[in-house]
Amino acid sequence: MRSCDRWAIKMGEHHISINKIRLLTICLFAALIISGVVTTMGLIIPGAADHFDVEVTSMASQFTWFTGGVFLGYILSFVLFDHFSIRSALIVSYLVCLGSLMAIHVTSSFVMLGFWFSVFGVAISIAVCGSNTLITQLWTDRARQTVLVAQDAMFNGGGVIFSAIATWFVTRSFPFSSTYLVVAGLVVFVVILSVFSNFQKDLSIDFEEVKKVETEWNAGIILIGISLLLFMLAKISIFIWAPQYVEQHFSVDGSVSGQFMSNIFTAALIGALAGTWLVSRINVKYILYAFIVVSAVSVKLFTQTDDVDVILMLAFVYGISVSATFNAYVAFALTFVNVPTHRNIAYMLLMSALGSSGAPLLSSQAVEVGGNIGDALTFCFVILLIVIATLIASEFLTKQLRTGERDGDSETKRPA
Repeated sequence: MRSCDRWAIKMGEHHISINKIRLLTICLFAALIISGVVTTMGLIIPGAADHFDVEVTSMASQFTWFTGGVFLGYILSFVLFDHFSIRSALIVSYLVCLGSLMAIHVTSSFVMLGFWFSVFGVAISIAVCGSNTLITQLWTDRARQTVLVAQDAMFNGGGVIFSAIATWFVTRSFPFSSTYLVVAGLVVFVVILSVFSNFQKDLSIDFEEVKKVETEWNAGIILIGISLLLFMLAKISIFIWAPQYVEQHFSVDGSVSGQFMSNIFTAALIGALAGTWLVSRINVKYILYAFIVVSAVSVKLFTQTDDVDVILMLAFVYGISVSATFNAYVAFALTFVNVPTHRNIAYMLLMSALGSSGAPLLSSQAVEVGGNIGDALTFCFVILLIVIATLIASEFLTKQLRTGERDGDSETKRPA
């Protein structure tokens, strides 16, 4: 045992070891690192398109390689963690992340850019899955929920930080990949923490018992997964095209679009922190419906305002709507099964990744067909309307199935 691991911080009735704090940092930084790429896509696309001398839509489509890599990484995680420890998987994944980020910075090939994006996507998604698994091993009950919500806060806080960093680089004509060098620095920090941390200490749950529970599937949870897929499709599409829409529609420079994205993630950070309090007092489905409706209305208003100050205010409203939506989706989905398992959660992660992976390509096609960046926002609004419809359909189908089951039980118990 290392000498520093003997020290502990006393918080109430709990003792949190220095080792556990390091593991918590490793888990949270996975969300921060992926945020550095996801939240800055719309800000760096114009500069990257100029760098590679391609159309903006072509550059936006390249991020499909990244989001597709994320989806593939989640699939690989089903098998990977059966054969490798979380510690070794995290260290290797982060080293691959570091190598791919450096390769993105130095590559002069547009084709190889897509390849390195996909490599980074696979590696960081494995790291995220490993971090989530580590969270479930280290914490239970409300403590686990708090850490999961903290991941949302870390992602959204990363959006605020990286939007400001990317805007600073863009307005000073730095290379489009300069922000990724900052992300690479964070990766180095996490690798060092992983090397000097003990992943076998402080575990709080026996996963052998959990593995014996049979996973339940029904129409409700499946539809909620589809709804999440569509929501993520719209959300990532907004991240890609809204900054460019602001610049084009209002004839402003990158500093204004950067402020737009910063407003979104500032509000999302506040919303993620407030979400913990709300979920403990209000049925999660009402919070989810509110988030989706606000998201749809704000996206519609994006396309109808001609005042740049108004759209910057609307960015705050939209930010609230995407603050803790993923966790709300997961919490709502798990109410459709009697005993949730890791496979139910993995299904939601996969659907989220699938929606994200399709966003660059499908939204780019919407722009090419319509001929205007504003068409991408209209595309997102229509998708969000479908999201609302799927939420309603999932509840209706589940009620019908449960009513049928109760009627069947009554028939079985009725005396002959």
